[in-house]
Amino acid sequence: IIKKFPWILEINQNCIISPDADGLICGLFMSEYFNWKIVGYYDNGKHLILKKNTRAKDCIFLDTEIFRPNIRSIGHHIVRLRQKDFPGNWSNFKNCCNPNIIRGRTLKDGFSKKYPMGTIHFLIALTGTKINIKFADDALFAVLQADGSINRFLDKYSDNLADWLKYMGVIEDKGAFNELLHHNIDLLEFCLKYVDYIQDYVKTKKDKIPISDSNQTLVESSFNMTKNGFSAECKKQIFEYLNFLANKTGWKFNKNNWQFDDFSIYCFSKNSVKPGVTTYQKAINDNALSMAFTSSLGFDYTIESPDKLP
Repeated sequence: IIKKFPWILEINQNCIISPDADGLICGLFMSEYFNWKIVGYYDNGKHLILKKNTRAKDCIFLDTEIFRPNIRSIGHHIVRLRQKDFPGNWSNFKNCCNPNIIRGRTLKDGFSKKYPMGTIHFLIALTGTKINIKFADDALFAVLQADGSINRFLDKYSDNLADWLKYMGVIEDKGAFNELLHHNIDLLEFCLKYVDYIQDYVKTKKDKIPISDSNQTLVESSFNMTKNGFSAECKKQIFEYLNFLANKTGWKFNKNNWQFDDFSIYCFSKNSVKPGVTTYQKAINDNALSMAFTSSLGFDYTIESPDKLP
């Protein structure tokens, strides 16, 4: 995988992250070990916040799949409908590093066998074969909370999880992810910490950057008056969460590597429809910027309208 996507290990890259728990911890990790600069945020297909005078093609998207051949991205969602046919422009994903694409997981042929963890776990498994990743004592809890992956170790998908852990070399190889999962814990203490995390961050929605609402409208309180930077209140929330993650993982939160001001906002059109041949083909024909099957009954895709990708 690294041979096909060598840019994963390149230092001093600009990246654009999703503004949720998985995206934020990915940014923290890549900033710590590869000195990546977080120059933007892709808001679940609704908006792109990007440092002024920056081009998307010069950035790497973390925790999302971009359907453009000249843009590098890393994500973990199901993006293909079925095995029996390929869209004519499938090569648009040639620079997208996605475990489900790599293993041929589709909505119709193996949704229950899709990759069951977050982007951060994929990154750790990939980069941990090349670099020495260090974890603080509380890192297990902090890393596994991303994308609800902690639940995969206990629920009905545990057999699928085992298959993926074996595929990524986590079970047999003594890499960073293997080391993390063999961390000694007090189960009761671990559970109590997780409950506190849910209460303090998840239920209060403080584990993400509130960029827009369900109607694709910008959250006014998150921005300054000119909307070229986050508000003081929003920054306080972001800093608190990133400092929390930094304290738990041992990965430094370097503010100089993060873009909180001097940015532009680009607005796109996100569509949520029932998955099927017709809706999938429409997304392909409309040259979707990004897409994902969010469940067996949900398909989201984004069109470059009214704005274009810079």
